[in-house]
Amino acid sequence: MSESRTKNLVELAEILLDENQSLSFSMQGYSMYPALQPGDKGVVEKWNPNDVKIGDILVFKQNNKLIAHRLIRVFYKNGIRYFVAKGDKNQFTDEPFVEEAIIGKITAYERKNKVVRMNNSTLRFLRFTALHFSQIAIWFYDLLFSLKKKINVVTSKFRSIKENIEVIAKHSGKIFSINAIIAVLQGIVPFIIIVCIKSLVDQLTKSTQDAHQQYYFILWLIITAFFFLLSGLLSEFNSYFSEKLTQSVTRRMYAKLHEKHSALDLSNYENPTKQDKIHRAVQEASFRPVKLLNELLMGIKSVASSLFLVGLFISIKWYLMAILIVAIIPGIFVRIKFSKAFYKLKESQSPKEREMYYYNRILTGFPFAKELKLFGFSSFFLKRFNTTQNTLFDEKIALRKSEMRMGIYAQIFAITLIFISLGCVSFLKIKGEISLGTVVLFFFAFQRGYSVLNEFFQSLTRILQDNTFLQDSIDFLKLPTRQTNLIPNKVDFSLVKEIRFENVSFRYESSKRNAIKMVNITIPVGKTVAFVGANGSGKTTLIKLLCGFYSPDAGSILFDGIDASLIGQDAICKNISAVFQDFALYNISAAENLGLGNTNVELDIEKAKKAAQAAGIDDVISKLPNGYATLLGNLFKDGEELSIGQWQKIAIARAFYRDSDLILMDEPSSALDAESEFQIIQSLKKLAHKKTAIIVSHRLTTVQGADLIYFFHEGEVLESGNHSELMAHKGKYFELFQTANKRLEAF
Repeated sequence: MSESRTKNLVELAEILLDENQSLSFSMQGYSMYPALQPGDKGVVEKWNPNDVKIGDILVFKQNNKLIAHRLIRVFYKNGIRYFVAKGDKNQFTDEPFVEEAIIGKITAYERKNKVVRMNNSTLRFLRFTALHFSQIAIWFYDLLFSLKKKINVVTSKFRSIKENIEVIAKHSGKIFSINAIIAVLQGIVPFIIIVCIKSLVDQLTKSTQDAHQQYYFILWLIITAFFFLLSGLLSEFNSYFSEKLTQSVTRRMYAKLHEKHSALDLSNYENPTKQDKIHRAVQEASFRPVKLLNELLMGIKSVASSLFLVGLFISIKWYLMAILIVAIIPGIFVRIKFSKAFYKLKESQSPKEREMYYYNRILTGFPFAKELKLFGFSSFFLKRFNTTQNTLFDEKIALRKSEMRMGIYAQIFAITLIFISLGCVSFLKIKGEISLGTVVLFFFAFQRGYSVLNEFFQSLTRILQDNTFLQDSIDFLKLPTRQTNLIPNKVDFSLVKEIRFENVSFRYESSKRNAIKMVNITIPVGKTVAFVGANGSGKTTLIKLLCGFYSPDAGSILFDGIDASLIGQDAICKNISAVFQDFALYNISAAENLGLGNTNVELDIEKAKKAAQAAGIDDVISKLPNGYATLLGNLFKDGEELSIGQWQKIAIARAFYRDSDLILMDEPSSALDAESEFQIIQSLKKLAHKKTAIIVSHRLTTVQGADLIYFFHEGEVLESGNHSELMAHKGKYFELFQTANKRLEAF
């Protein structure tokens, strides 16, 4: 807070207090914890110097701040009275201050809508300890604060687990409940079997000549057989319903993942930090949700087993249960410690991991195969892959080695305690205090109990670990989508007169320079408009803005005078046909490739053929083994590969199939020969009749026939007009055209 602002605030406070009014100040920091906590509203009243007592909490101004600390001393120097205050949790006192610095004293505070007066017994105790046992008080406050902080962390983690489970298990509640019931039964039945075996052993040690004893033996044998059968049936049920749960959750997570990807802003894919998060989110979403639910079910099973186990140990000797719990504590510590360490390692390795996957794609992917073999640089990328992989693996192995070493110590400790317990039980049998059946019961129960408790805490730590990893996927699903898609009252798309860019500027998130700067252009409806300029001059960026992939940082894009943000990206894209210079290759049938131009209606094969004819690819498709039903690409069996020029014609045909009012062509002939380029341009002219076409191209032959040409340079529009006008102007466009002709002549 500035000095002048503090001064004005203090003066206002003093005026109000002089009028016998009380004020409330919001507390910040932990210097008075727990007497006052951040967010508390301290009620301040006017003070009388003669009424102030040691231990009161004064509000005074010091170093351009308002401070609320406890008064601990008053002294006189040169006839001036000085006051010394200290925060209850602070080790050092504040600088002495005079009466003029004091605003008032706190007489009460408000916390969670509850007002507490300073004469409260708890606050009087805190006042006493702060004054007489300051170091003890500080230690006590630190202990309370630390404990509260840890409780908040644990509470926060379990709240996060609950929220994340609700997200991943939504619409799978019924099937999860069935799995939970099976888990409970699977937790209890093994111990019931142990009890049955104990009873059988006890019956065998008695005389079996007695008919009554034989009856009980047969009865226990039948009961034991029943629970053995039930155990087997539960395993079968578990396999079936666990698979159903896996499929239900996996389907939903993939659906949510794909839905989010389709709605996500393109800027998320151009930012390395966000790409790291997306990489982790996609990786974890494929298996982590199911793993978390399975660990939760394992935890439910272990809880059921533990409750039954407690009863068994109480029936033998209760303190044996305590020994069992102590035996597993070191193992719990090891798992919690290293689950945190592995997440931090995963987080730090994300950039390098993406790098490794990229090198692997180069070494194994078809698009790189020709250059890889021709230039023989596979060893270059292989070296980089191995170096990156070795770095990642070495870090993981080092951490696993530390985990293994601590785990061995924990196991030695646990096994020692277990066999001490076994010795105690054996001694009780020798003394005749327990039966042979009880010894058998204990041996089985202790062995099984150790596993159960171990599984329980393993499940708990794995749930925490899985939830931490899963959080990346949950955070990804919560990423904000483009705001223009969220406008409740969108206006209808209209393109009757013109598209206008007014003072439009834009900078990519990962860049420090503007891609386009203060662009003002008009695109008349029904005209063919061309964008010309060097690489990086802003042409393609303008196309992306026009499609609504990004929002301008400044300025507006208007369709018939309506701002694009009011129309929304969905509505804009539905009215655009486009071919991008980095067009995608889809390994589906030829007809389906063209039909992607408009998936909102059923595929019209005749319309697809006309689009293919316009793009000059109909002859190629017709000669394929199955014509338009032929699978394109070489990723799948029976696929037919096309040349890059033929693929580009497929992309152009897809745009023709869409048949929209606005046609965008970003380098539509980059992979075509001169004859194919001429055919495409002629088809485009026919297609663009009474429609609006925008062409981005480096080939000036492609744009000469345009009604209007805009020349871009370093993100700005330098010249505009048709070909003849720009040539007559003899500016940058003229120079570019002359240079292109000279290169052709030289060639």
